[in-house]
Amino acid sequence: MNKQQNNSLFFRIFSSKILFIIFLIILVYLSMSIYREVRQRLEIKKEISDLKREINNLSNENNQLSDLINYFETEEYIESVSREKLGYKKPGEKIIIVTEGNPDYRSDIQAESSREEEGGSNIKLWWNYFFHNSS
Repeated sequence: MNKQQNNSLFFRIFSSKILFIIFLIILVYLSMSIYREVRQRLEIKKEISDLKREINNLSNENNQLSDLINYFETEEYIESVSREKLGYKKPGEKIIIVTEGNPDYRSDIQAESSREEEGGSNIKLWWNYFFHNSS
């Protein structure tokens, strides 16, 4: 009988509504805690992957910039810049300047030379225009 009483007491305690509600509250609390923990871990993993991607991008950019710096320090680059920007040339070289723009460059030169033949230089033509032109 004593064992039966213990069983029934145990059964009554675990079958009570109050214990069920307490158990349910504990279960909900634990579930919410686990959810927050999982969500936080996922956010941290995402942030870590974003940072790794950024590290890779910055590393690639750094490599490109160091390659560019190495190129700027070569004799080949220094020579090309001094030729382009400063007009340097090697002994015995001839420099040819090609102008872009008016395709009738030769005709402009010819017109200017014909004007010089007719009345002199451009300055003389302006002088005549302002001071000797009676019309």
